[in-house]
Amino acid sequence: MNRTNRPELLPRAAAYIAGHSRQLFFALLFLTGVLLGIIAFLAGGQEWEQDLALMLKVHGVPEGFPGALSALMASCLAPFLMIGLLFLLGMSACGVPFTLIAPLFYGLGLGMTEAYYYSTGWAGVGFSALLVVPHSLIAGMALILAGAEAARMSMRLSAQLLPDAPMGGLWPDFRQYVLRFFLYLILALISGMVDVCLRLLFSFLFV
Repeated sequence: MNRTNRPELLPRAAAYIAGHSRQLFFALLFLTGVLLGIIAFLAGGQEWEQDLALMLKVHGVPEGFPGALSALMASCLAPFLMIGLLFLLGMSACGVPFTLIAPLFYGLGLGMTEAYYYSTGWAGVGFSALLVVPHSLIAGMALILAGAEAARMSMRLSAQLLPDAPMGGLWPDFRQYVLRFFLYLILALISGMVDVCLRLLFSFLFV
């Protein structure tokens, strides 16, 4: 049975790739950004070491509910802004090239952060695995999905500008677009909550 089922995997894989080509492309952009961030750190990390230590250092959560809320907002700020920017770009017929920036830029920051902590030794590797990677991957997933959706909507709008293209019929698509971006914001919020919860759980690492 295994031999007869194996040939079926290739068509299924091809169908999956064809059906999720935009998401896979934006995931590749995200991973490319991570790789570029690592390369950038290796190229100039020693010269930027003090500045990077200040920018990339993960801090503990301030005591009390206001402190936790402030940490949550700070953690969600960058993903929220990027998702908002992608939403606006998706509403432009010329927005497709610019939608590529968000996952690439976020991956660049994550790559530099990972490289910085890895350069500090095994303690940095463990610290990164506990407090950087989990919430960053969730936020990265939100940006990948948002970028792919913004590119889809932008291409949908640009198709309306072609000669003899059928006009209208975008209202159901727009409602779906807004709903999906609302879900991406929730996903970004979850990434911030994971970040704050992990920092609270491992607060002894900041002592």
